[in-house]
Amino acid sequence: MYTAVVIILMVGVALGAPTAPSPCCAPDQWEGIIGQTMGYNQEGKAGVRKGYLTMSYDYTDRLLEVFTHLNDSGSGMEVNSNVIQNYKSHKQYVIEGQKCTMTDLPGEMQQQCIPKNATFQTSLYYGAGSSTLMANSFTFPRTGMTVDVSVTQDGCIPIGESIYGNINNYAFFEVLGFINVTLGIKDPKVFNIPSSCPHVEPQHPSHQFDGLLKYVSDKYRK
Repeated sequence: MYTAVVIILMVGVALGAPTAPSPCCAPDQWEGIIGQTMGYNQEGKAGVRKGYLTMSYDYTDRLLEVFTHLNDSGSGMEVNSNVIQNYKSHKQYVIEGQKCTMTDLPGEMQQQCIPKNATFQTSLYYGAGSSTLMANSFTFPRTGMTVDVSVTQDGCIPIGESIYGNINNYAFFEVLGFINVTLGIKDPKVFNIPSSCPHVEPQHPSHQFDGLLKYVSDKYRK
């Protein structure tokens, strides 16, 4: 549905070049759509996951809501789920249809920042002529993976990420593209637990924490 193309340009830095931009933090409240394509190999079983997410990120009130639609060619599984994380109550809810599951959410919410140990790669632009968007790209390590990210020079709005690595014999390469980003939270009710949930189970099905779903779950937690 959505195709994300992230181009990371590697350039040398000549003597006398301007000081490299410092890592930055995204706005404390924003919403947007994230297109995703990921290839993976798990103990010899390969597949491709494609889909999109809609995200509402609220660092001010320590809330995160993500709706995920994914198709997995390896398992034939289609995932449609809604994840709500409340770092004030330290609870995480996953809603799939009428099934709701809940787990404790330890730790504190992590502000969406490019880490201080990130390496600046280059400045670049999207578009052409007078219709250009200036951006910076950085690369940094995470446990078992490497992340390349591009953000706008004005406002540190995420544009794209490529993530690759091998975690517990799960090798993957993933590309994310961010579109239709708006600042603020249009409707705070997006963080409410749906009343259609008849009850809450104490544990999530294991598939809810594979691949991107696990990455999103862990990304904003310290």
